[in-house]
Amino acid sequence: MKYCLSIIFVALLTFNAATAQNKNTARKLFLAGEYAEAKPMFEKLLQRNPRNGELNYWYAVCCYETKDTVDVKPMLEYAASRKISNAYRYLGDLCADSARYVSAAEHYEDFLAVCKDDSLLSLFKTKLSDVNRLSRMVNTTERVCVIDSFVVDKEKFLSVYKMGRDVGLLTTVAQFFDEDDEDGGYLAETERGTDIYYAMKNEGDSLLKLYHSSKVDDEWGRPLRLAGIDTQGNDNYPFMLADGLTLYFASDGEGSIGGYDIFITRYDSEDSRFLRPDNIGMPFNSLANDYMLAINEVANLGWFASDRYQPDGKVCVYVFVPNATASKYDAENMPYEQLIARAQLRGIAATQVDDALVREARRQQTILFYEQPDERSNGDFLFVIDNATDYTSLANFKSAKAREMFVKWQKDCDRHKKNEAALLQKRDDYAVAAPAARNRMAAEILRLERQVEQDAQSLESVEYEIRRIELQTLHR
Repeated sequence: MKYCLSIIFVALLTFNAATAQNKNTARKLFLAGEYAEAKPMFEKLLQRNPRNGELNYWYAVCCYETKDTVDVKPMLEYAASRKISNAYRYLGDLCADSARYVSAAEHYEDFLAVCKDDSLLSLFKTKLSDVNRLSRMVNTTERVCVIDSFVVDKEKFLSVYKMGRDVGLLTTVAQFFDEDDEDGGYLAETERGTDIYYAMKNEGDSLLKLYHSSKVDDEWGRPLRLAGIDTQGNDNYPFMLADGLTLYFASDGEGSIGGYDIFITRYDSEDSRFLRPDNIGMPFNSLANDYMLAINEVANLGWFASDRYQPDGKVCVYVFVPNATASKYDAENMPYEQLIARAQLRGIAATQVDDALVREARRQQTILFYEQPDERSNGDFLFVIDNATDYTSLANFKSAKAREMFVKWQKDCDRHKKNEAALLQKRDDYAVAAPAARNRMAAEILRLERQVEQDAQSLESVEYEIRRIELQTLHR
């Protein structure tokens, strides 16, 4: 009997020694960042001792770092409950990865409260600041109607910017100046062809910066660096609105939440410089690269590109309806998963809540798509008669009746757009109004909805009649 007990005792000692050796080996691999090699060793050790806090932490981190599909959250939470403070940092990262920014901030705060490493303190203070900022951006997501999207090769993404004649030219610096450009700068020429805004690395520049040139006697003047724009990063993809003051561009520098973000700034003519750029927020920007926002103000359509959800070498170009005034989602009364889906633009169909707005935007998109490329018009408007005939001034009309109807139709279109904007604003006001005020507002919203729908149908009918009368006159 004593002999048997001795054998068992020796076996236990041998097993414990082997276990300790395996644990030490796995731990050394873990500390060296060899997570894939350490993972199977920790998995076996954890199976033998599932209530060990350190093993839960080590195995969870190995799975997280190797992007294993194992659900590591319960293991990290258990490790944290066993006073393993490093578990909080990974819980924070895990929540940040799934856009649960408030929870991520709480875990980072827990980690910072016990962290003694100065380098980690600095890193996770930055991470805490980042997730707090992302949380604020989600809560102020702009309500934007996206009517279309196109996935294309990144090198050809501008080919789907069918912006029409009312907007200038978008191209690369290399194509515009017909010269080599390894820097990847993009250029925007204004509709009148008198000014260009573009990105390049001038002498002494290590990063892409924005420049402006004006045409003098058919020659482009000396490039001037845009004063007031210095993000400490690459600035590229400029687009100037028709007002000559409002500039959109993309930057991967200060203020970006990931890669390139889209910014807006305005020119201050008194100080002869641009104001501090503002990140335009979500859903336009994401943790991926987002850039080249451009707007046709006449057609009321906008475009921007993003490589979110895309494989390498591909980019998605979104077509959207610009808001006349900023409109935000009601973050307090909206389910978080729905809000984050809108913020991250997980699907464009969910943004199309106004049928009349979508219908008009798609009509304008179709008109722009069939315009002849590289043609410009200084006309007052664009009215499509048929596939071969476009009118840009009242003098083009041959029928006096069609001309008279068109003038009235234009005014009715303006009134219709104002009613649409008023309806959107009232819906936003209703979402945040007190219950007592909602009954009064509901009646006005219903009235406006009926009016907008009736006007849309009427305008479409009148537009068809104008074309019919004009074509009859043309074909006599």
